[in-house]
Amino acid sequence: MAASPPIWTRRSRSPISRAFAGVAGQSKTAGLLRGIGLACFLETARGAPTEFARAAFEADGTVSLAVGTHSNGQGHETAYPQIAADLLGLPVGAFRFQQGDTDLLPDGHGHGGARSMHLGGTALVLAVEKLIEKGRLIAAHLLQAPRDQVCFEAGRFVVQGTERAIEIAEVADAARDPANLPEGLAPGLEASATNDSVLYTFPNGCHVAEVEIDPDTGLVRLDRYTISDDFGSLINPRVALGQVHGGIAQGIGQSLLEQVVFDPMSGQLLSGSFMDYTLPRALDLPNFAGGLNDSAPTASNRLGVKGTGQAGCIAAPQNDHERRA
Repeated sequence: MAASPPIWTRRSRSPISRAFAGVAGQSKTAGLLRGIGLACFLETARGAPTEFARAAFEADGTVSLAVGTHSNGQGHETAYPQIAADLLGLPVGAFRFQQGDTDLLPDGHGHGGARSMHLGGTALVLAVEKLIEKGRLIAAHLLQAPRDQVCFEAGRFVVQGTERAIEIAEVADAARDPANLPEGLAPGLEASATNDSVLYTFPNGCHVAEVEIDPDTGLVRLDRYTISDDFGSLINPRVALGQVHGGIAQGIGQSLLEQVVFDPMSGQLLSGSFMDYTLPRALDLPNFAGGLNDSAPTASNRLGVKGTGQAGCIAAPQNDHERRA
């Protein structure tokens, strides 16, 4: 009894399968091979299980943020201020992000393991919440209202049931003078927090690559690449997608172009410069289709985020094993 044909060659094809079969037929007529690869991935992300953050109103009116992670291009200077801006009801331009300063950061564990927003972002949430609570106590003192009747809303401390309110920036200015403070509070409106969490996040997704191969020359052309990734809640979708695109480019380079070559007799490295070691260029990459799904926030952290940084370079190399048509 003959074996059943692969699922992609059966008559009851989906519209996508039928479309691929049509394009594959055109490639075959042109003397080319066309292949399609599908890679699903699931990873664990966390890194070191603790992170530190600090938030402080400065004398010049800005709000400084310091987190123990360290950006090497992920966009922390954008994402962290967005988190704080949402919590404090202030414009993003009011914030100044700082990293790598040990005078501000007594502890920190970097970005490894796709951990920055999971651990560092949550640490920043905790620090800002402590700052708001200190501001609430000062505001109650300034407004001469019971503490339990003062709440924080959209950048202001409001005495519930009244029109009495004070902006958080005004509270920060007043907090610099000890005479304006209730007993037991230190001058300044600032707070720090450490986030301890052993929980992991589980980024996942599915990537599909379609390639065309010239059997005479071996030239591979990546024709189409489609992304569908789940990273939980997205603080800045554009920054997150940019990370994915960069990871995909790295994975494509690993799969199709990059190779470390040594002389078998001497052990001399033969691909020791970019004249010999091939990195992907714009010509080697198609426009990426698809995107990110933010409909499944994780319960493992306050922000609902999952690690993003490694996804593209996990999925892309797996698509090296295409079906040829």
